[in-house]
Amino acid sequence: MFIKKFILFTLTFIVLCHACYADETIKAKNNAYIHNNKGLLYLQDNYYYGAIREFQLAIDLNPKSQASAVFYTNLGKTYEKLEYYDLAKPCFEKALSLNALCFEYYVNLAENYKHLGIVDNKLNEFIKNKKSPFDDIIIGLLYIQKQDYTTGVAILDEFANSEYKLTVSKGIMKYIEDNFVYDEE
Repeated sequence: MFIKKFILFTLTFIVLCHACYADETIKAKNNAYIHNNKGLLYLQDNYYYGAIREFQLAIDLNPKSQASAVFYTNLGKTYEKLEYYDLAKPCFEKALSLNALCFEYYVNLAENYKHLGIVDNKLNEFIKNKKSPFDDIIIGLLYIQKQDYTTGVAILDEFANSEYKLTVSKGIMKYIEDNFVYDEE
């Protein structure tokens, strides 16, 4: 009888001690990913306002990391599905500022500028205020949005060839190959 009471007391003590030392820290980054994934599920179900809320929560929990660029992009794409192009613009710009090595972010931004009807203004702005070689990417894409394919592809191709080791260059080459190179048979 004594052994049963001792075992019961020991088990109760272990369970209570475990509850006292439970890890109660909030991991904002993990929660941000959870909200982003929930937003993607809402987006898949065409529940756009729920998706916007979840993407915004993800951004609020983890606003300045490179991974947050994905959250901003998802939010921008959701706004575009609702044809709120003016709300999508700062999302795409922020995504690009957080991760300048993802070619998709440049494409999203250039297409957004086209929807807003500001391609010419932005093209002139980027040409005048060129701050880095990465500006050539958006310049090339803006020429393509203006349907000046020769100039746009030449600028993109020149960047990709001069910076061939960057991951963004691989995206550029794939984009050119998929959209502008035709097999001659």
